[in-house]
Formats: sequence, structure tokens, C-alpha cells
Amino acid sequence: MKNIIILSFVLIPFYVLSQKNIATYEVLFKVENQKRSSEFFDQITEASKNLEYQLLFNSNISQFSISRKLQLEGMYLAASKIISKGIYYYNKSENKNYIINDGVYYKQKTTSNWKLHDEQKIINNYKCFKATTVKTIVNSKGTFNHTITAWYCPEIPYSYGPNGYQGLPGLIFELIELPANHFVLKKLILNHSTENFIDLSNFKEISEESYIESIKSNLPFKK
Repeated sequence: MKNIIILSFVLIPFYVLSQKNIATYEVLFKVENQKRSSEFFDQITEASKNLEYQLLFNSNISQFSISRKLQLEGMYLAASKIISKGIYYYNKSENKNYIINDGVYYKQKTTSNWKLHDEQKIINNYKCFKATTVKTIVNSKGTFNHTITAWYCPEIPYSYGPNGYQGLPGLIFELIELPANHFVLKKLILNHSTENFIDLSNFKEISEESYIESIKSNLPFKK
């Protein structure tokens, strides 16, 4: 039985799309590149097993962040900052994605260059389909292309997912964000109204470069 959904799907087209819903994901951080293997990354991998992320969303807005119920410190805090840059806030009608942390935010470019595949699998008793895209990272060490794999569920008609990924014809149930992140849907509740979206007016806008530098400076290791 599909027991992770607490709602009748008969109501989806008329009522649920305007309500706030919440999806909970578990995550595993695992560095596949043996050249980057170290005691630090081993500790991050272990800490990630106890982290939980939540996606709050309705038909127009999605907000992805670390679970508010977690008390983060030490390696748990470090892991949360490495796995996710902060709070991902997406406004669908404006097609704008914002990343927020520590009282500031920056605008991130939105891309939806997904390639849809016929491959499918069952996740939590729901049929999901495979999609892939390539994320290009440019830094001081060069240009790197990382493959992103998503498994989305057309039965859940929302185009959102972890870490700001969006644009697919269904909610992302599983996301493999190479080289290290792997999110899997743990629980989904539709018509959830106890959580509230953040108010962007309470935060200050800065550049992406300044934002990333501020995160690096707060990690428990030297660059």
C-alpha cells in the first residue's frame, strides 16, 4: 500500500496544489574519488547518515533545507554545509531560485536541461522515471562536469526536488548529485500547513562569490 501519502489523490487537482506540502529526505554523502578520501571526509560521511532534509512546497514555491528539528554542531554542522549550500527557495512564477543562509541570500541561475529516459523503478511503492543532466563547476582548479541523476514521480504533480533541482514533470523522489550527494525520499505528506515559507525581505542580498566564501570560512578545516 502507498502509505507515505496522507491524503486522497482525488483532491489533488482542485485543492492540494494550493496547499503547503512537505517531503522529508535522508541523505548519504560519499566521496567516490579515492584521491579525495581522508579522515575528514570519512567523518562527514558518517555524520550525513544522521541528517534529514525537508522540502516544503505548493504549486508556486518550494523551500528545501536541513530539518529544523536537528541541533547541528561539530561534524554534523560541517556535513550540512558541505551537502547543501543553505536554504533553497524557488519561486516558480518568477523562475527565480535563491540560496539563503546566515541572514543573507544570492540569486542562483535556474536550469532545466533534463534528459528524460524510459528507465523506471519503484521507490516507496511509486513508479518513478529516470532523468539526467550535467552540472558544470568552474573553480580555481579547472572546469568539472558532474552528472546529476534524478528519479521523479509523475503521480505527484510538482516539479521540485532537493538542493534546488526542479523542472521535471513530477516530484523528485531520489537525487544522485555526483560526486558525493545521494538524497532519497523518506516521507511525503500532502496538505501540510504547520510550516511556513521564509520571507525574503528579512534577508540581505549578496553576490554568489561572497556567499560561498562565507560558508568556506565557517567550515572546521583550513582551505
